[in-house]
Amino acid sequence: GQWNKTEYPFRVFKSHMTPKPMNGPKNSHFQCLDVVGRPKVKYIAMTRDGRDVMKSLEKFLRIHTKEFRTMWGGFPPPLENMEAAFDFCMPTENIPVLGYIKEWWPYRNHPNVLLLHYGDVHKDIPGTLRKVAEFIGLKHIPAKAFKEIEKRVSIEFMRARDKRYLMRFGHNLDKTIMSDKGGLIRTGGIGTAKDGLNEELDKRFEEHMQKHIGDDSELMKWYKDRMK
Repeated sequence: GQWNKTEYPFRVFKSHMTPKPMNGPKNSHFQCLDVVGRPKVKYIAMTRDGRDVMKSLEKFLRIHTKEFRTMWGGFPPPLENMEAAFDFCMPTENIPVLGYIKEWWPYRNHPNVLLLHYGDVHKDIPGTLRKVAEFIGLKHIPAKAFKEIEKRVSIEFMRARDKRYLMRFGHNLDKTIMSDKGGLIRTGGIGTAKDGLNEELDKRFEEHMQKHIGDDSELMKWYKDRMK
């Protein structure tokens, strides 16, 4: 069947979880992955400019349908602007803007971990696809297939199929969690939050970075260099 193709002997699971800490107590409830204890499981983790994360979240939460929001007692809150997104995510890391990369960073050199930054991925999609393929052991993908994969991961391909990503609920899956008005897919670019930022919000994010990853100069440089 579809689950038993010999040429692809693996499963893919998506989550927001992070590794168990190497030392000391957990910093968040996301830290549950046993990266060291499960060496045959391969983990691909990707981070992004936190300001762009919050810009995406602003739209994502705002377009949830009224019916779905009512069913969950008013959750998620509609975020009307970037300031509201900042207030929702920071300073508690209610959404792990920087906690995610901070918890993955100690495992970046483990053989079963591939750590990516969206800034690098966006600048070299073909190179990233080959890097991922090599990491998961797919060494004989034809060049024609790579071209098709590159097309299917493009923002244009996804935007043309926007309704596919609205997520459905209800007994017959006849209702969507998010409205299709205005479209779910944004630009897919780097620095897309800039239009909604001001000097005060930029300062808040800089202070947030210093607080959460400022104690690791290597991580801070790696992260900030790829925000450009």
